[in-house]
Amino acid sequence: MLASLRRPSWHVALAAALVVTGCSNNAVGPTKPADPVATAARVQAIHGSFNSNILKSFEFATPYAPTATSPLATLRPLLNVAQSTFGARRSSSLADARLAAAALRAGLLPSSGVILASIFPPGVVLGTTYTWDAATSQYVANDPAALPGAPANGVRFILYALDLSGIPIATQPIGYVDFMDESSGNAKTLHVVVVGTTTTPPVTYLDDTISVTAVTSSANATVIGFVTDGTERLAFDIGVAETASHAVIDIQFDVTPADAHVKFHVTLTLPSASTLQYDISDRIEAGGELITVTGTITVNLSPLTESGSLAVAINGGPYATITDSNGSLTYAGGGGQSLTADDHAALLAIFNAVAESLQHFNELVAPATSLGL
Repeated sequence: MLASLRRPSWHVALAAALVVTGCSNNAVGPTKPADPVATAARVQAIHGSFNSNILKSFEFATPYAPTATSPLATLRPLLNVAQSTFGARRSSSLADARLAAAALRAGLLPSSGVILASIFPPGVVLGTTYTWDAATSQYVANDPAALPGAPANGVRFILYALDLSGIPIATQPIGYVDFMDESSGNAKTLHVVVVGTTTTPPVTYLDDTISVTAVTSSANATVIGFVTDGTERLAFDIGVAETASHAVIDIQFDVTPADAHVKFHVTLTLPSASTLQYDISDRIEAGGELITVTGTITVNLSPLTESGSLAVAINGGPYATITDSNGSLTYAGGGGQSLTADDHAALLAIFNAVAESLQHFNELVAPATSLGL
């Protein structure tokens, strides 16, 4: 059964592509989840480890952190533009597409190579603790002698409960985040630890290490660690590789005790000055099912057109395919099978899971790209 839907967003096309794409190996016949509703629930639960209040406070504080390690900074705008439209939250425009292309051009290495920024810019006093000033709506530095406790190789930000508008309540501290410079030789390394202090003993909610190395012709970054909501623990291993011609991002999430796994791979290229291309491969394992998503989306900026062919598979069998032609998306069940309302719910959950993978990539690398954009 075919269904067509006009969407003017290449971002949404990419997002939908990510959802309903899969393995091109048709050795296995048409396949569906054994229980699409259960599949949707399992997929939706994968990123629950990021949902604690202290992680939300950390996300608020991150832009104020005085840390900067290139080249991660220049990739985030591109992925943020794409991620922000997942789930059809908004339509894109030619301006959005051009912003994404400009971000990719900035993210790719210049012919002269890349110069890594220092973890902490000049003027930052190590051992300083930053607290929220409600009067100025800013984080402010404190005298280390008056407020000790920050790491000697970094800085500390106090984290607070957030009000309904998402602003820190200065009288309600709930923990802290330490940003530590652990660089060695040619590798610039930022260690980030988020600790909640409302329990005894305190709980570490996030512990990750962001490391960037660069030579004349390439740069590589890794983001390795774990995040927890106090119940489930999500381990992550992210790799970013950049050259003058392309950027490759690999994201792996492993959740315990749920035994769920996500692997997301995307190659970003500019085939021409007016063309942006995403080559996508995604794997989600949960509840004994393997969901694969593969395909390519190509965006031409002048005039603004888009095209792509993508497919989704369950345990190696085709589940659904999608074709994008200038924002008009045509869906078809794998092997001609019909897609029910429950199938669409499962596909939407997969779609949102991919969106969350990009969102959390942005959150995890943000501490290393707060300044120096």
